[in-house]
Amino acid sequence: MSPKNGGDGEEERHHRQRHGRVHRHKSDKHRRDACVTRKKKKISLELELEEEEASKSLYICYLEYRRNWVAYVIRSIKLGDLLSSSSSSSDDALQLRQVAYKAGDDLPGSVGCGVMGSQIVFSGGLKPCIPYGLGAIKNESAVWHTDVYALETSDPDNNIIRKMDGSLQQGKFSPLMVELGGKLYALSYRLVADPPSFEVFDPKMGTWSSLPQPPFFQPRSIYYQHAPFSYAIAGTKMFVSHENCPVFCFDVAHPNREWRLVPTMCGGGPFPFAHKSLVLDLPEGHHDKTKILFAYTHDRWCLGVYLLSLYENQESITRIGDLELPMLPHELGVAKGCDFVHIGGHKACLVVPELEVPYKQGPKYELGTHKTWGVAIAFQFHLDIAKVDKDKNNCLKLQFMPPCIFQCHTTPSTLPCPETVGCFVL
Repeated sequence: MSPKNGGDGEEERHHRQRHGRVHRHKSDKHRRDACVTRKKKKISLELELEEEEASKSLYICYLEYRRNWVAYVIRSIKLGDLLSSSSSSSDDALQLRQVAYKAGDDLPGSVGCGVMGSQIVFSGGLKPCIPYGLGAIKNESAVWHTDVYALETSDPDNNIIRKMDGSLQQGKFSPLMVELGGKLYALSYRLVADPPSFEVFDPKMGTWSSLPQPPFFQPRSIYYQHAPFSYAIAGTKMFVSHENCPVFCFDVAHPNREWRLVPTMCGGGPFPFAHKSLVLDLPEGHHDKTKILFAYTHDRWCLGVYLLSLYENQESITRIGDLELPMLPHELGVAKGCDFVHIGGHKACLVVPELEVPYKQGPKYELGTHKTWGVAIAFQFHLDIAKVDKDKNNCLKLQFMPPCIFQCHTTPSTLPCPETVGCFVL
């Protein structure tokens, strides 16, 4: 089985857009023009965490490769330790703790990773194992996998990533995995030869079942084309677009269970941000049909802030602004990718699991134990929704905390630059 894809040049371009995009943060005219530096109310240089928040952990899930072999590695750090730290350079970086590890020649690469309850779940993927799947999906002998693996995090003594009983109906390439309404949804990042590309797991039944193909996976659709996803998850709704496809919505609570075009979103075009966004509730007392959305706009070291309206058949986003992120230590390089996690209340964190040093300073592409740096930038916010229409420049108060640097060492005899597939707070 092989995926539907275009030419090599197109595939490599899409690969760079999703996985190899370099997020620059050096001072330059382009960035100053693109991002707004706003006066923000000074709250504190250290994020004040509730006891429950401080006891949670940040989990980062990596794939570490060695030729046609892969390891699933889960590392973590307590939020209380990470966000109370003054680690602002590589010299005093905090160490991630390895909590689970599973490796072998039988495991596939290019898996998806998500959370269901207190479990971290890996699914899909294919062999041969090649970092980011570039080349593997073109291999005529590629073997697509349907097995699903999980780590139960509620037991601190458990370090076993076990195979679950239920298997996907069809292979998936780096699927987006999202928990909604107590069920786990898996949407393949790109089309494979046979449907379904979209499935749902019901933990009560212990089985996966197929869901309608999204328009960009339907050969007769005008949107049938592979491109990097952008998505937002809000309530029971999954919003997905890519650079050549407008926003479509799948509402897991709707009885019709179908993808619906959202012409009121983004002027009928795609989302203006890359990959994942974070959707959070507004302060108590506000209508639950309006949310705040944070996203990372690629090629700019900025945090995009939007209002998301969820009124049925009138869903839309309104840009509040782009806020310049704190500078990172120059010696650690540039952000290779970004993720978002919710800490609690009006507190969240942008996580850069991997920092990419300049090529000449980076590790040689050979087997060994390699050091990887990352950074967490926590922030807290307050939005006065009454000012959005009248005084948009002053409706948002947002305070970034100083960047917290962390590090880890890859498992022995693996290639440098592990592939990050998941970032969660549990």
